[in-house]
Amino acid sequence: MNHARRLVAQRCLYGVDKNTYAVQLARLSLWLVTMARNEPFTFVDHAIRHGDSLVGLSFEQIKGFHWKAKAQTELSAGLLAEALDEAIGIRRQILDLAAEGTYEAQREKERLLFDAEDALDRVRLIADLVVGAFFSQKTDKERDKERDRRLDRVTLWLTADKAGQFDNAFTLEAELRGLQAELRAEQVPFHWMVEFPEVFGPGRADPLEGNKVTGTAWVDAFVGNPPFAGKNNISAANGERYLEWFMTLLPELQGRPNTDLSAYFFRRARDLIGSHGTMGLIATNTIAEGDSRLMSLKPLINNGGRIFGADANYRWPGDAAVMYSAVLLAFGSTRLQCSQPVLNGRIVHAIDSRLLANKERSDPNSLQVNANISFMGGKLVGAGLAVTLEEYKDLVVADSRNVSVLRPYLGGAEVNQNPGSVFDRYMIDFTTKSLEEAREWPMLLRIAEEKVRPAREQDKRGTYKTYWWRPGESGGALYAALAGLDQCFVAANVTKHLMFSLQPTSIFFSQTLYVFALKGWSSFGVLQSRVHEPWARLLSSSLEDRLRYAASDCFETFPFPAPDPRTVFPDLEAIGEKLYTTRAKFMIETNQGLTKTYNALKDPNNEDERILHLRKLHEDMDRAVLAAYGWKDLAVPPYCALSDEDRAAQQAFEDEVIDKLFVLNAERAEEEKKAAAAKAPVKAARKTAAKKEDAGHADAPAEAPKRGRKKKDDKKDEGQGNLGF
Repeated sequence: MNHARRLVAQRCLYGVDKNTYAVQLARLSLWLVTMARNEPFTFVDHAIRHGDSLVGLSFEQIKGFHWKAKAQTELSAGLLAEALDEAIGIRRQILDLAAEGTYEAQREKERLLFDAEDALDRVRLIADLVVGAFFSQKTDKERDKERDRRLDRVTLWLTADKAGQFDNAFTLEAELRGLQAELRAEQVPFHWMVEFPEVFGPGRADPLEGNKVTGTAWVDAFVGNPPFAGKNNISAANGERYLEWFMTLLPELQGRPNTDLSAYFFRRARDLIGSHGTMGLIATNTIAEGDSRLMSLKPLINNGGRIFGADANYRWPGDAAVMYSAVLLAFGSTRLQCSQPVLNGRIVHAIDSRLLANKERSDPNSLQVNANISFMGGKLVGAGLAVTLEEYKDLVVADSRNVSVLRPYLGGAEVNQNPGSVFDRYMIDFTTKSLEEAREWPMLLRIAEEKVRPAREQDKRGTYKTYWWRPGESGGALYAALAGLDQCFVAANVTKHLMFSLQPTSIFFSQTLYVFALKGWSSFGVLQSRVHEPWARLLSSSLEDRLRYAASDCFETFPFPAPDPRTVFPDLEAIGEKLYTTRAKFMIETNQGLTKTYNALKDPNNEDERILHLRKLHEDMDRAVLAAYGWKDLAVPPYCALSDEDRAAQQAFEDEVIDKLFVLNAERAEEEKKAAAAKAPVKAARKTAAKKEDAGHADAPAEAPKRGRKKKDDKKDEGQGNLGF
């Protein structure tokens, strides 16, 4: 058995790590697990290597002397072919010696590895020079210019060497080695095809395609635990141009800045697998969300990949507050060899790129009927504009006029934590006041000048600096949408549980809240139901184990039971109001907020009669929501899972609800598209008629505004209102 392990370790396993200590640890681990006591620690040096597995060139890129594969350069292509012929033969000899555990065999392997490295040294240098041209410059134009300059120097070097002009060749090579050293001081490229030529060589038979020589028999399988990092940490650790490398090679990354580092490993692994193979990688749970999903799992599935196993949203063992997912994918012939997909330990019919038990669907469409309903709150851009309840009292006592510009201020923490979701701060609201007008409240202006102005003076955004006494963003569009409403619903945009609260529209809502220009109990019932929540969690992202609600993704796409989100359903209206008032009464009685209330609701050990009653009301409300959709055949699972059977029922319920919502979203989007097409000729006719009428009134007074148009000053005022100045 140990002999077999040693053969596998030397002939079948390859590994790369950017950390030199990790490389040494991997070599030691293989030495220990194979019990290779009679062999030196270096027995897998040919297969476990140091370098950045995400940054490197393919054969085609090296031949074209460019990070984007172009026409071959004769000297680069010729040098590569010669080096590969020599190196592949040598490295195959290393593999052939794997079965021999003698001292002599190990010494021979070391000698052969030195020879193989020497054979590939010039190819590695050329590849590094190409990568270095990219990382040494800031713009595409500068990079191409530097690449051309380096190609000229390489051509001179190889030509001089071929012509026997060794002194000249030596001088040129020294110059090029200097450029290589500059790159490797910052980046450590790893050119997979160069470092493991016996794997990627064009003559290798493909064991996954009947041992045919196809030219794409590369890595058969990847297994890994890549690092997790957001865009800021990626740049901080690797330099600003690191992300640009990915965006240049994968143009679809442009505009997707929030892609986690682990997502790039999925794409890189796919590039190196070839026509057939599998991968199993651990990633942050955001791999199935937002930009990370769009740049990894979704394109892999769209291009023929199949997820045949996944463990989604597990807490990382240890102290790190990280949620992770493990994903198994198959490509080519291996798709057919995989059994039924297994998601979180249960057999399912399919797994989509969101790691749900569904077939892959197109992303949902934004629905026009949902536009201009959901808004993020305003920004103070200066904590000094907020005052406590005690400070409010003192300010009003000191000058009763202050009450007119002190406005209740509410954020996500207060909504989730305070009993009754009430505010516990005010803010100084000079939104509509000029600086001269603000001087009428000297105490409040002094606070803004002392606590806000110094930071605003350093802010790069001109409006924040110029209008330092006002909130940075006053939410003009939000309050325009709330006009005519005395109440609206709000929800914290980062939250453990998705919970909605009814609030007066006179409050200044902070950017930690989403505000919905809705007030009917039917709307509340739908939003607070287990129809909306799984959709929101699916299409939004997460922060650790909390939901990061994104209205543009999960509200504007959400199909309500009727096309108009404000539609009233009598049964739903009644149960929605009953649940809300019962919940509010419980929070006041127990002196706790929404988060603690829902912690209790989802705690299987909590048997408080009031909690049991609230759970039942939630289940009744879910049934009313399903009835409004016409989905009465869908059984509502227990609100709080008490057993594995309950948890399975909850998951099956969510899977079916999400599938139905995708179908309904597509239908609604198609209906809106048809309606827009039908209105188009009418709009065009009205526009033509208006132009003719305007032309007929050419002699009208200049000050008369044209029909259907705003005056310039009106537009200006409207824009300033949105920005809060």
